[in-house]
Amino acid sequence: MLALLVMIAVSLQVITVNQTQPCFLNYSAGIDMFRNCGLGDDYLETALLPWEWITGGYFSMVLVSIFVMISYIKYHKVVYPLTIGTLFLPISYFVFPTVFLTFAILMAGITFGILIWYIFIKQTKEY
Repeated sequence: MLALLVMIAVSLQVITVNQTQPCFLNYSAGIDMFRNCGLGDDYLETALLPWEWITGGYFSMVLVSIFVMISYIKYHKVVYPLTIGTLFLPISYFVFPTVFLTFAILMAGITFGILIWYIFIKQTKEY
């Protein structure tokens, strides 16, 4: 009987869910949408807001990843992507610390693993 009461009490709880639709897609707001979203205060944020929404808030990390990938494809050197990642790491640390650090450590680990594999396997072969 007590378990049934507890289950009823748990099922009657109100769960607050955050707004899933971004404020710039609220078509019923009219002209107040720009004021409510704060679009007139920060024009850079206004320009990046759709891109942040598309990438799930990770636009900066996607941009840095594209820079790293382009530099590796163009120069075929591991040092350049590591340098770019090292330069962008302190800047991006303030934006999203845990996610970016985890991504950066993972990418650095994969890069160093490939570098070690290249040194031991490719450089030690005699042709």
